[in-house]
Amino acid sequence: MRWAILNSTNQVIEIKNNLNGSEENYAKLPNGLPCQLGWIYVGHEYKPPTWTAYQFLLRLTAEERADIRERSKTDPNVADFLMLCQSAQEVISNDPMTLMGMDYMVGIGVFTEQRKKEILQILE
Repeated sequence: MRWAILNSTNQVIEIKNNLNGSEENYAKLPNGLPCQLGWIYVGHEYKPPTWTAYQFLLRLTAEERADIRERSKTDPNVADFLMLCQSAQEVISNDPMTLMGMDYMVGIGVFTEQRKKEILQILE
């Protein structure tokens, strides 16, 4: 049996094949059930971190948001990513569009790779 070790907000911080007895907060992780580090344990399933558009944009610093707004005036890819973020019902950390947009922001220097992971709650 595999186990997901959770932090105080039920975010998966480690996945183990066996418990050693010192883990305080854990949940079963049946074979075949999708789960990754950084996902949130909800009931009997694991979900990637998800935010409303407002919550997601607040994860960025004021300087990062200003940089994105300024770049969106001349870069259609940045403008598109900003429009999609603002229009989304929810932003899902592992959604292909989210990852593509965030990777593009890294590529043009808005974020570092480490900052992208921090924003998206990607744990390694």
